[in-house]
Amino acid sequence: MPNNLFFDLDHTLWDFDANAEETLRELYHLYQIRYLSHRSEQDFLDIYVRNNDELWRLYRQNKVTKAVLRSKRFVDTFREMEVEEDKIPHNIWEKYLKICPTKTILVDGARELLDYLTGKYDLHLITNGFAEVQRRKLKNADLGKYFKTLTISEEVGQQKPHPLVFETALKNAGATEKTSHYVGDSLEADVKGAIKSGWKAYWYTQDASGFSHEDCTPISHLSELKDIF
Repeated sequence: MPNNLFFDLDHTLWDFDANAEETLRELYHLYQIRYLSHRSEQDFLDIYVRNNDELWRLYRQNKVTKAVLRSKRFVDTFREMEVEEDKIPHNIWEKYLKICPTKTILVDGARELLDYLTGKYDLHLITNGFAEVQRRKLKNADLGKYFKTLTISEEVGQQKPHPLVFETALKNAGATEKTSHYVGDSLEADVKGAIKSGWKAYWYTQDASGFSHEDCTPISHLSELKDIF
């Protein structure tokens, strides 16, 4: 069994989708977007999520900058919602980044799992998120206390699945890949990234079809890790 367990943060422990949706609905009403567009509140959420996912994909490939990602995902959304150019609230991204990290909804079973694992293993985090935002999430959700180290891709200079991120995480933890296992939700960034770096990976997913590897164990609920560890 490993001595060190590494976790992804967003979508694995911190419920990114639920927290982002709660924030976006607040912004929809705060900025009175219903008066700016004929599109619905749900349209606003759906369009934003699609644009955000695409820009994050480009960011991971170093095709857009952090600053571009933060603002463009909203600007593109408003343009698609046919908001007049001079009425687009260009500062909304700042409000989003202020509110979203204060949200505290966790993935079902996350805190119970961390309580169970604490003391049995050294726990660590690896995240692709922005440094200042991720630290605020950990503080507000009271998650930081569980982890001995935090490796943030932005500070490493590469995004998962780049091997340097996993190498840096091991260095930060004073561990080796043979004594470390990794839990994450993203097949490309987390699972394939970990396996390529010589780690055993646990894939948190509701659909594990289409990928099989001897070093990948799919789980559909975090509580399943209690039976493994």
